[in-house]
Amino acid sequence: MEHSVRIRVRYAETDQMRFAHHSVYVVWFEMARIELMRGLGLNYAQMEKDGYLLPVLEVGIRYRKPAFFDDELQISAKFAQLAGARLRIQYTVTKNGTLIAEGFSVHAFMNAQGRPIRPPVFFVNAIKRQSEV
Repeated sequence: MEHSVRIRVRYAETDQMRFAHHSVYVVWFEMARIELMRGLGLNYAQMEKDGYLLPVLEVGIRYRKPAFFDDELQISAKFAQLAGARLRIQYTVTKNGTLIAEGFSVHAFMNAQGRPIRPPVFFVNAIKRQSEV
């Protein structure tokens, strides 16, 4: 499953060179990741209330072309791998259909005490249901 969000680069997200600052891509990835989960019927806020946490273990980004103030971008996220307690999500950022950045994040399922746990059954089932469509 893949889910996309559209954003417009805000002036505050640009640097002195007028490029979208490299750090905002991680924020955009998070926006797409949350919407990806919502598209599966998973509410991340509720998951946290229920004691399931998904901290980021690793993130990587390859910047291909700059984005500028007021550019309209599409950020797409898709589940790439679910293995044990780890979840990998792939991202692409496009402008007018042109790839400008791509990346990934790796997360671990943890309980409220900070211990690694297997993904909850409802999470695995939501992914399975989507892959059957």
